[in-house]
Amino acid sequence: MTRSATGSVVGSSPSVGRFALTDLSAVFGGAVWLAVVVAGSLSAIERAVVLAPLVLVPLGLTMVGPLPVEGLPHWLYPAAVVLQPVGAVCVLASFLVSTPSVAAGAAVVWLLVTGLLGVVGLQRLVDRGGLAPISDTAIDSGLVYSVVGAVALVLHHLGISFWFEPVIILLTAIHFHYAGFVLPVLAGLTGRAVGTPGRGFQLLTGVILLGPAIIAVGISFSPLVEFVAVGLFTTTVAVFGGYVVVRVVPDRSRVQGLCLVGSALALPVSMLLALAYAVMVVSGIDPLGVSLSRMVRFHGSLNAFGFALLGLLGWRVDVPVRTGTT
Repeated sequence: MTRSATGSVVGSSPSVGRFALTDLSAVFGGAVWLAVVVAGSLSAIERAVVLAPLVLVPLGLTMVGPLPVEGLPHWLYPAAVVLQPVGAVCVLASFLVSTPSVAAGAAVVWLLVTGLLGVVGLQRLVDRGGLAPISDTAIDSGLVYSVVGAVALVLHHLGISFWFEPVIILLTAIHFHYAGFVLPVLAGLTGRAVGTPGRGFQLLTGVILLGPAIIAVGISFSPLVEFVAVGLFTTTVAVFGGYVVVRVVPDRSRVQGLCLVGSALALPVSMLLALAYAVMVVSGIDPLGVSLSRMVRFHGSLNAFGFALLGLLGWRVDVPVRTGTT
């Protein structure tokens, strides 16, 4: 077992000395990401994509335990953790090379990493034989959703956009790394911190788990479904943010509390921008001037740095472990 600086068990994660490999990978990935940003090598959307495998995913992986002492998760999770830095660098490389086939090949390495994580998540769901505890189900769903993000990334580099604009496929990769991976993991950690969350939290978590998939279906087939799904999802994450502020933050340290409050406030604001864009798509009315490029820029920045990074860093300060069965 690897333990956090505060003594909380953070999972059966490979380590280097007293440091979890995932933590070291996140620090290394952060340095690489900053260097690329300073160099100006990537667009705003590409920076958001690359931040996930370089920093956000390893931070999240540090906190998904505990893992069983035998079976597929016991073996596949360490393999995914060891391969994760390689896969993350390959994602970055996929945006720096000019040959589509080479870029797609590099992205496939990340697909392999997320594929291992997806199997871990599915197997843990099967081993539990049900959806309880909902906190664990949320975390495992995040592992599974990461695979969809990786598939979208490979499709983007192959130039396969189906009936969408090419940028939509890349935004799908972002969607399933942030709303698909990070948000369920944060919801799961919140549930673990509460201990035995009630039915209200279970309902919120259920919407959080289904929301990314329903929104994706709406984007694919029906602007109306997209509008309804984004509206419901926006309301849910706003309530979830309030839940974190009221139920969790008062019992946390000042540093952790500030990070969690920042994350809780950033997410509903970013989702309101997405909702405003969905309203424009359905009605043709755009009172806020929310063009796709503007929505991506502000929504993406709030998601990446406000919601995802602050939330994961906040929980990493003191990692909660499962104590309840709900």
